[in-house]
Amino acid sequence: MAHCVSTCLLDWKLDKIFTITVDNASSNDVMVKELHKQLVNWGSNMKFGEHLHVRCMAHILNLIVQDGLKEIGASVKRVRQMVKYIKVSPARIRKFNECCEFENIECKKSLCLDVPTRWNSTYLMLDTAHHFEIAFNRYDREDSGLSIYLATNVCEDGSVAGVLKNDDWQNLRNMIIFLNWFYDLTVKASGALYVTSNVHFEDIIELYNYLKECMEDNDLALRKIAKKMKEKFVKYWGAPEKINKLFFIASILDPRNNRAYVGDALVDMYGEERGSKIRDEVEIYMKSLFQEYAKKFSNASRHTSSLSNSLGEIPNI
Repeated sequence: MAHCVSTCLLDWKLDKIFTITVDNASSNDVMVKELHKQLVNWGSNMKFGEHLHVRCMAHILNLIVQDGLKEIGASVKRVRQMVKYIKVSPARIRKFNECCEFENIECKKSLCLDVPTRWNSTYLMLDTAHHFEIAFNRYDREDSGLSIYLATNVCEDGSVAGVLKNDDWQNLRNMIIFLNWFYDLTVKASGALYVTSNVHFEDIIELYNYLKECMEDNDLALRKIAKKMKEKFVKYWGAPEKINKLFFIASILDPRNNRAYVGDALVDMYGEERGSKIRDEVEIYMKSLFQEYAKKFSNASRHTSSLSNSLGEIPNI
């Protein structure tokens, strides 16, 4: 894999690579290590590649939310099974559209089935389905096959969703509000037409505070979900020593922030002793990175100046 990536970089005439962002597959760890060796050979691996490997924030968010969704599986499964039952047949879709017309539902969205491994598709499925609550209820009354399907059909995980319950729609509405925050954050972190590196640490702080707030909520189900998400958060971002220091440096270099902001945030998240230690390490690393760049470009500048002087000594022909 590293060979393929390095070949593409050469084809694109890119030999100065500062970081490479990948998801958390173990094969990517090996690929980055091998690519690191290639960049050393090219002489373009600043700080010996200590900051080369960046773990995809959007992918980590996906893993965090997936863990939370497991805690409300029953309600989500039932909606997923209802959507699947209706969408599998053109006749059922027509029948469902008739129910929407009868109930005077003006929403123009179409039912969509999620991909269980992509939580944002689950959010979109739920966000669409809740607009059609009364249409689903009417369809259930007019087609007994739906209830039979929910009570007997085996889901992907081997369980049975069961018939729709009175509190399912309220559970889903609460979850939609909760997941909307994560959806907006994922869209922001996945941006391709604007710089995102300077706000990643800020996003991590916001996520930390949001989960902390939800874990103190009066809603027991929400607290349970947030607790599950917090466990996954700690796995990836609970050890600041393992977070790429460029996350912190990019935030410091954002004109809207400063070193004090990042330092205070680290102390708030990880405690006085641990946070202060990381803050000092980040400052040392940032200064050493600057010195390495200054040295590299200073040498390049002297080389250019020397070459210009030598050319100036060549007599005109």
